[in-house]
Amino acid sequence: MDFFASQWGTINNQEVMVYTITTEGGMEVTFSNLGAAMVGLRMLNDENEKLNLAYGLLSPSDYLKADYYPGVIVGRYANRIAGAKFTINNEEYSLSANEGKNILHGGKVGFSHMVWETAIFEEHNGVCLLEFHLSSPHGDQGFPGNVEVWVIYQVTDDNQVSISYRAVTDRPTHLNLTTHGYFNLSGFHSDVLDHMLRIDADHYLPVNKELIPTGELREVNGTPFDFRKFKAIGADIDLIGPCYDHCFVLNNPTIENPSVALYNPKSQIGLTIYTTQPGIQLYTPINRPNVANPMIRLPEKGNWAVCMEPQHFPNSPNMSHFPSTLLLPGKEYDHTTILSVTIGGVDE
Repeated sequence: MDFFASQWGTINNQEVMVYTITTEGGMEVTFSNLGAAMVGLRMLNDENEKLNLAYGLLSPSDYLKADYYPGVIVGRYANRIAGAKFTINNEEYSLSANEGKNILHGGKVGFSHMVWETAIFEEHNGVCLLEFHLSSPHGDQGFPGNVEVWVIYQVTDDNQVSISYRAVTDRPTHLNLTTHGYFNLSGFHSDVLDHMLRIDADHYLPVNKELIPTGELREVNGTPFDFRKFKAIGADIDLIGPCYDHCFVLNNPTIENPSVALYNPKSQIGLTIYTTQPGIQLYTPINRPNVANPMIRLPEKGNWAVCMEPQHFPNSPNMSHFPSTLLLPGKEYDHTTILSVTIGGVDE
């Protein structure tokens, strides 16, 4: 395993770094302390061609301009909170609305736009460890509590990327973290509609026109949301509109049980996701980015990537029957997601 660090630029007089790790299995993954982001994921296919599997941008300033969160850690609250407000112990908190009247992915200046402290960068016995730390003060984007957050990446020679999230608070608050990677296992040579997808979920969350869950947990059986067996992403997409942007209720989310499997028959590259989170947001964007990395030429049309974001449910602070996202003093936020990249198939 090879790894190195280099300076990428500065943001508000803070040094932005990139860290690149190359595994013995032929995977190269690059991270940055800006947004604790995964800015690149490249893999050698059977023809010894290096394919870009994850969308990234050229410079730190591009990340600040982008409004679609490429590869970054989003928080304090991934996804949407209706009305940009919630109530804790009879006290209402108004948040930083950035999508109409709602808040998306942490607000106008969320964790994705912060330069994190790099706490650890080391390699030991075939495992490369990279730890980022961020302090979020009380009132940050309207959220209560002083919160300390750690994101720990572990990369192994068998081409797995483990993402561990840890956080503590000094007063009750809501927290929901995820990574917002845009994947295309063809190397972005074509759209993702032919990618085969499996999601271990019997239910999904219907949404209103603002993409806020209605509160119902609806069975996927007999709907375009049934991915319990492998099927092409594009098989039923015309029945719901131009793209998926829905949260699925995972059946048995553990790091031993694969919750999601993605496979491209042409490149024969697979991506399997294990997680401890109760849900996963499936998003297949159709609109082209407002900031594009010229090193990755996107397909001319179609759904150019797929996002699979392990997380708690959208708007959980206002839905008492959803799994709670309330973090209390003396308790620890603790979740792990594993991305496993394979050639010739997927993890079963």
